[in-house]
Amino acid sequence: MTGTGDPTSDDGALDAAFAETVRRTGASIGALYLLAPDQRLLCLDVLCGVPIEFAAPWARVPLASPAPVADAVREDRLVWVGSQDEMVRSYPRTAVVLPYPLALVAAPVTGVRPRGALLLMWPATRPPCMTQRERGNITSSCRRLARLLEEAAERTGSPARREQPRVVTVAADRRSAITDPAVADFVERLPGGSCALDLEGRFTYVSSGACELLGCEEGRLLGTQPWQSLRWLDDPTYEDGYRAALISREPVSFTARRPPDQWLDIHLYPDASGISVRIIPTGGPAPPSPAPRRSTRTATPARGGQLYQLTHLAAALTEVVGVQDVVDLVADQIMPAYGAQGLVMSTADAGRLRITGHRGYAADTIRRLDGLPLDTAFTPARP
Repeated sequence: MTGTGDPTSDDGALDAAFAETVRRTGASIGALYLLAPDQRLLCLDVLCGVPIEFAAPWARVPLASPAPVADAVREDRLVWVGSQDEMVRSYPRTAVVLPYPLALVAAPVTGVRPRGALLLMWPATRPPCMTQRERGNITSSCRRLARLLEEAAERTGSPARREQPRVVTVAADRRSAITDPAVADFVERLPGGSCALDLEGRFTYVSSGACELLGCEEGRLLGTQPWQSLRWLDDPTYEDGYRAALISREPVSFTARRPPDQWLDIHLYPDASGISVRIIPTGGPAPPSPAPRRSTRTATPARGGQLYQLTHLAAALTEVVGVQDVVDLVADQIMPAYGAQGLVMSTADAGRLRITGHRGYAADTIRRLDGLPLDTAFTPARP
């Protein structure tokens, strides 16, 4: 049955149930995946605990891939990974994308039929095993999510497919901002500098000491991400420090150089609402590790998430044996993520394109394409 139900209302009920699940389980990060109409792909629909760009490497997960959420749906079972070591052993590709100490569970969201998967993550400080009560809570939450999805499908035909996942907040931050003069004075008296970042990595507070050490006025920092407003922090190494703190929920420290020669120790202290930052001038000589290379190039540096996507693909390719393995990998795990319907792989041989593998094309089309000159305008997209 289809109807004219309000998708916004359906999203609100689903988001509330999802947020309540994350809050009740004490997870630091949560994600809800929905099956695509072709049943070949899991698409991230709702997220909490990290920015959208952090989830890019695992926003679209082919159902055939060896990943916790894919296994949970494909095998209709709860998948528990209690440590980073277990992640490396059981899911090496996922460990490449999430190289941080953590524990996670992936559970199928199934009603009358499979709907998707729920992914929850905790810091590595939690116990390495799940209790029966935790399993029961997660299973009942998944049933509730499945019921909401099926009710929405009955009213509207099918859940709306979004280009970007929705980000929800588990609970409103009840702590007041630093508006009390006594509190502000306390922070200002601390040596070095103090900052606060929200879950998106944006400055929400900067002390005068931090402004002095960072060499930038408060007004130019507030509302920006450090790697946007401070060019010398625009390096994947520093961004990954923030990423590690946010995902692992453990303190992270690194040393950065503010040009020309000011070395700073930067300490990140994360929790569910954001990250507190302490900045202290390095007292000793410059550390032995080299500073990020300074360059006059104008190209935008690769973001940390883009590098993780590349390493994830590289990890997958290390498992292939022959040409057909490469074709199968791309067809089963990369094509669905981009919505591609056909694939042709060719090599250059004596001035011609020789097809080494394909998927989604008729045999007569492949015969017409095989052996074309390198300078041909005749392509698989325009046969």
